[in-house]
Amino acid sequence: MKIILYAGLTANGNYGSSDSGQMPKQEELDDLFSHAMEAGNIVLGRRSYEIFGEELNQNGLDVVVVSTSKMFEGIKTVGSPQEMLDYLNKKGYKQAFVVGGVTLHNSLLTKDLVNEMYININPYIAEGLDLRPTDGKYRDLELLGHKHIGGNIIQIQYKMNG
Repeated sequence: MKIILYAGLTANGNYGSSDSGQMPKQEELDDLFSHAMEAGNIVLGRRSYEIFGEELNQNGLDVVVVSTSKMFEGIKTVGSPQEMLDYLNKKGYKQAFVVGGVTLHNSLLTKDLVNEMYININPYIAEGLDLRPTDGKYRDLELLGHKHIGGNIIQIQYKMNG
C-alpha cells in the first residue's frame, strides 16, 4: 500500500499551531480533500481529528484515527500505524492518505512507511513542531513536482527514496 503524507508547514519549516490560530487556509483544505477523495480515506492522529473531525465525517471518506488514548464513537480508531495499514489493506485501499498530526507523521517517517509526501509551504513564519524522523537517520527525497495551490501556498511533492 502506498502511504501519502500530507503536511502544512510554515515558511520556516515548522508545523503551525492551532493553539495560536494558525489554521489551514481554505485553498489548502480544498486541496487536502481532493487528495483524500482520490484515496477514499483520510488518516489522522487524535488531536487532528478533534480539530477537523466534524468536517471530515460529512465527505463520505473512510476516516481512521490513530490513537492509544481515546476512542471516537462511529469512527474507526486504531492503536498504531500498523493497525491502520492492516485495516486499510483489508478494506482494499491502494493508498493511505495521512494528514496529521506531527506525532503520527514522525512515527511513520521513523518506521520508513511513507512513500510520498505533499508539503504545503504556508506564507508565515512561526514557532512550531518539526517534521522529522525521530531516529536521527537521513532520508533522501526525489522531487516529483510543485505547484501553487492558491492563497500564497506552494505545494511540493516528494517521493521517499530507499
